[in-house]
Amino acid sequence: MVDFPEAPDPSELASFPSRTLRAGRSIFRLHHRGLGPFWFNTTELDNDTGNRFDLPSPNGASYWALQPVVALLETLVRRPVQSIPAELLDRFYLTEAALPHDLDRVANLPVKAARRFGLTAEIHTTDNRRLTRGWAFALAQADFRAAVALPRHDVTGRHRTLTLWGPKGEHAPYGWEWESTTGTLGSVVHDLEQWGIRVLPVPFEVPISEFEPEQ
Repeated sequence: MVDFPEAPDPSELASFPSRTLRAGRSIFRLHHRGLGPFWFNTTELDNDTGNRFDLPSPNGASYWALQPVVALLETLVRRPVQSIPAELLDRFYLTEAALPHDLDRVANLPVKAARRFGLTAEIHTTDNRRLTRGWAFALAQADFRAAVALPRHDVTGRHRTLTLWGPKGEHAPYGWEWESTTGTLGSVVHDLEQWGIRVLPVPFEVPISEFEPEQ
């Protein structure tokens, strides 16, 4: 078995803090236009790449947000950029899905009680994917169905991401029948301005100036 730094044994996580997300609550995901929203990504535990809370095959993780702007921040602003070309946004859809049933056993990472299990705020920001996926694997083994975490790019600490766990591939989570709406990013784009990020149009015509090289 691979030894993950600071990853706890699942048997120690039975009383890890959890929360329930009630039926009808909306969750949000930004995804490429050619792909559906319900995708579970898988990465093996000893791989240094992959996403933060991926599970090893045959399981995976589907990444959502509890606020629409967070879905944009986590997908489009992975580097400290101050502007995004409008052309890039045209490649994505935003899906809003309502929970069909109560979602219980959701590991609640950003709460004080998580500290006594050895968890630190590093789980939300570190690039050490073996560490973060080690925690995800342990929590899933302890029968947690999902996890709420802090968005790495939210400096306020007020918003939340939601990672769903289930079999890898494309399918409706938990076998539920979901009601969802998929469309363009709409007014959510304007919310990025509050985070110091401008959306710039790509000019169709660029003026050309004559250039005389120095002799």
